[in-house]
Amino acid sequence: MNLITNFREKRRAKQITFEKSLLRELKIMQLKAQLKDSFSYCIDADINQRKAREDYCLELAVETYLLGARYSRFGFYGEPIENVKRRSAKESEWLAYLFYSSVFGRKDDIQTEPFDRCKSFLNNWWLDGYVKGERRHKLRLSK
Repeated sequence: MNLITNFREKRRAKQITFEKSLLRELKIMQLKAQLKDSFSYCIDADINQRKAREDYCLELAVETYLLGARYSRFGFYGEPIENVKRRSAKESEWLAYLFYSSVFGRKDDIQTEPFDRCKSFLNNWWLDGYVKGERRHKLRLSK
């Protein structure tokens, strides 16, 4: 008898393998330093809440990095980066909103300048993930 596998399970396993390989290249210390340099004065809370918020912000930055890496497949097949950014815009905006609300503690009051700063911070990590993911596709390391 043959074992029948589900296509979704197979694709998810391949995606997990790809993300694990990309996370090996991620420099967490660089990410932490950049987060502290950019937003440490903004995070208002006691020491325990501050640590939790910083951890959550790091998690969102890593998720944005992986989002860029996932969408790098389209760039590998010849799509311009502007179009790829438009494809991932909805997810990127949501991550930026979550990041903004965790850094500044505001849920409904989106101020333009701080929100743009959060978006640009996450955009840098999206681009880093995109470049590394595209390089892995070019080198055929995505298997």
